[in-house]
Amino acid sequence: MEINSNQTVISGKWLDGISYEIAFWNNVYRWSHTFRGMMGWANYGSKIELEGFDANDFLLNFEQPKVYDVGCGMSYAIGDKIEKNGQLIPLDIHYVDPLAFHFNHILKKSKRQLPQIEFGMSEYLSAFIQNHDASLITIQNALDHSSAPVKGIIESLISLREGGILYLNHHPNEAEMEKYKGFHQYNVDEKNGKLYIWNKAHHVNVTELLDSFASVETKRMDNGHIIAIIRKKTEQNELPIQLQTYVDDRKDKGELCQVLLQFQYNNTSLLKSIRNSISFRIFDTIQFFAQMLPWSFKMKVKHLLKQA
Repeated sequence: MEINSNQTVISGKWLDGISYEIAFWNNVYRWSHTFRGMMGWANYGSKIELEGFDANDFLLNFEQPKVYDVGCGMSYAIGDKIEKNGQLIPLDIHYVDPLAFHFNHILKKSKRQLPQIEFGMSEYLSAFIQNHDASLITIQNALDHSSAPVKGIIESLISLREGGILYLNHHPNEAEMEKYKGFHQYNVDEKNGKLYIWNKAHHVNVTELLDSFASVETKRMDNGHIIAIIRKKTEQNELPIQLQTYVDDRKDKGELCQVLLQFQYNNTSLLKSIRNSISFRIFDTIQFFAQMLPWSFKMKVKHLLKQA
């Protein structure tokens, strides 16, 4: 069964997952040892590096490459320099996340000297990259957290310039492992070199869906990560009919109006406001103690859980 192109983009389950995500990053930045551990793992301040793909060599093909790290969280993971003729040159890189307002507040509160996060959603990405001039878009461990991952892929392809690449890197079947809690509503997987996105209700072969518009190279790394390098076909100027249904501006406007007014309605309820506040405080308290643990210990535990 294919994923329905008319699926609701902003779901209640996705909105309910926001508190956990904010609490997590709030406490990563609260503790100096956790922050250092994260930045020691990230490539910020260094040459751009992506697992299974030579991003630096690819970007040298463009005179003024633009890179968008979509669903970036607060990790600054991919590097912000390009190496050319033995010199490191600053990249025009944009860190994009739907929770940018919260993340920038955390940056300010923690007094970390890092670039501001730009607001944007993968599901509507072409509205935020209006010139469609992205050379490289990266989405790492974030596409499966979105409410409409297939729509996010197509919006990313629209946002690319001629010859641009969408790079995906995800743990396999995260929603299954997380029991479909919070942001984890979809799985990313690879079978016989093809990219699949699925959950209990929907299943789509992304490689076949994009066949007439983009080439999809998918591989499973030795560590289990699913890498997809999706290259926009330069000879294709317009979306094929089967993809146009995923980019329906009229439907998007109607849905966003509904979400806005539903949000306002929910927040006129004292009970709902109290419940949301308590939910965040619980997550924040859990993360407060969890992030106290050494970074190396947490990474070992996470690795063991994924192997179980």
